[in-house]
Amino acid sequence: MVVTTKPIYLSLIENQINMKNLILALGLSLVLVTSVSAHHNWAAAYDVNGDIEIEGVVSEIVWRNPHVIMYFTVDQGTPNEKIYSTESNSVAALARMDVTQDLVAVGTKVRVAGYPSRTKDDDIFMNHLLLQDEQREIVFLRTAEPRWPEESTRIGSADYAHGLNAQEDFSERPTSIFSVWTTIFDGEGSHRAMRFPSDVYNIDYAEQRGTGNCVSKDVWGQMGSPYPMQIVDNKDGTITVHIEEHDTIRTVHMNIDHDDPGTVKNNLGYSTGRFVGDTLLMTTTFEGSNSPIQIHESFTLSNDHNHLNYSQVLVNPESDELPTVNAKWWEFQPNSYLQPYDCIDHPQFDGQL
Repeated sequence: MVVTTKPIYLSLIENQINMKNLILALGLSLVLVTSVSAHHNWAAAYDVNGDIEIEGVVSEIVWRNPHVIMYFTVDQGTPNEKIYSTESNSVAALARMDVTQDLVAVGTKVRVAGYPSRTKDDDIFMNHLLLQDEQREIVFLRTAEPRWPEESTRIGSADYAHGLNAQEDFSERPTSIFSVWTTIFDGEGSHRAMRFPSDVYNIDYAEQRGTGNCVSKDVWGQMGSPYPMQIVDNKDGTITVHIEEHDTIRTVHMNIDHDDPGTVKNNLGYSTGRFVGDTLLMTTTFEGSNSPIQIHESFTLSNDHNHLNYSQVLVNPESDELPTVNAKWWEFQPNSYLQPYDCIDHPQFDGQL
């Protein structure tokens, strides 16, 4: 696929007008059906208005993305012995809350509280874990307060996720888009800012990235994930856009005509880019999956060097439907990093996609 013409929305982006004016210039009624959900629809599987508490012993730990899984034995060695399964936040999120696997071991006496399953009586979405012998409480849910504050000290801080670790010193902030960028939870326009497009943008990819419950999203949805993102200048005529979720690594071929050779057959597509001023403009196509879909994106450093502003226009040239427009921003936070996603296709997540 050769993309040679410059659609009106690319001209507008090059002039760096804001997203509101872009929408008006296009004359769009945007396709904003529902927010992109978390990678697993746990709110449908668990009663978020309910509450359950158990006391027992840790019997198994699976510390992997997309969600940490633990099993607990209650009334061990008695006729009433029962094993509960739990899942909780992602490893990626917990690491940034200073909650790590070495805090919990098999055999540890604990108290667990969280949301009960809607379909099973032995399954919990774990929000709190009390290490009874150590009198310490792990708070897994970033929006929760300690449940047993009089009995324990708290482990886990949501400051990073909520943007409370911002770099106050302007001289220490990035001078370009090449940095690690963080989604700010509950930040309007940052967290859950991207939207699902309509079915005219469905692609039957020639190759999948991942299997089972670890199959990655469409790249336009991946850009809206709440995980950190990094842009790297490889100094070889390419740029890497790396999103931590599903180890999404996009290679952008710079300053060449967009002539998709069809060699990329998965959901990453083939990308080219160029700078207009300090703004990176990208075009991505999916010739390797015989799809006409195009994504046009822009990345711009904010004037205060504290945010990376992003816009996305999704186009299907073979459809009469108007393009879908999205926007979001990330924030710079000191000492941010990306880590391997290391997803596990576990039966605990069956039916939650």
